[in-house]
Amino acid sequence: MLLDGKVVREECLKKLKKKYQKISVGLTVIQVGDDFASNKYIKQKEKLAEELGVHFQLIRLETATTEELCDVIDSLNEDTHVDGIIVQLPIPKEIDYEVIRNRILPDKDIDGVHDVNVLRVFHNDPRALVPCTALGIMKILDYYKIPLEGMDVTIIGRSIHIGKALYGLLLGRNCTVTICHSKTKDLKKHTKNADMVITSVGKANFITQDMVRDDVILIDVGFNYYDGKICGDVSKELDTYQYLTPVPGGVGQMTVYSIYENLLKAHEMHK
Repeated sequence: MLLDGKVVREECLKKLKKKYQKISVGLTVIQVGDDFASNKYIKQKEKLAEELGVHFQLIRLETATTEELCDVIDSLNEDTHVDGIIVQLPIPKEIDYEVIRNRILPDKDIDGVHDVNVLRVFHNDPRALVPCTALGIMKILDYYKIPLEGMDVTIIGRSIHIGKALYGLLLGRNCTVTICHSKTKDLKKHTKNADMVITSVGKANFITQDMVRDDVILIDVGFNYYDGKICGDVSKELDTYQYLTPVPGGVGQMTVYSIYENLLKAHEMHK
């Protein structure tokens, strides 16, 4: 069975729109440089902002140092009309992302990457702003009523936005969680025994049939181009599974939506 992210998104949006009708909310996105993929992603955010009636502001900087970017963030932290701040990735290598992600106030950190929010996720703190892709995955699992308690889950990828966030979220649901990465010695041993495999590697055809059980749940967060088509990490030839999030049409549908669920939570905390 395919887990349709678009269906989940539309159902969640219906409820979110009703809540946004009663409030005035501001979101600011900061972009450094002119990356094609980033421009497209920002347009998606802006489009949904218009649909929800959110005041959307884009600050585009051609270049910036870490200190200059911190100054911009500081001014937005103090602006009471700004409920959420996002620094659009990627940013130039000369900018220290570790400094930047912790410069945004935790309660305006819509990407959920401040150390305070990371800690809140691990402690099941309801104030946590959860990284948007991870939050979107949990929304899909809940929508389809997939029972998580006691499940053995293998996550491939340890980024702060996906792998580490999901580790905390799934532990909070009483899963047994393993994180694998580029230094994992025997990846197949972990994936073959897992009830659910979540992959965010970014390599087409990375997960093949021999790596997983026939009744596995596959959450594919990969975004790749293969033979001129968009695809995920899971091989198109893999056809025996219990559930699968397709690419396109799966997790990606929920990522931009989750920004505005976080923004609503941030607004409510400020209020």
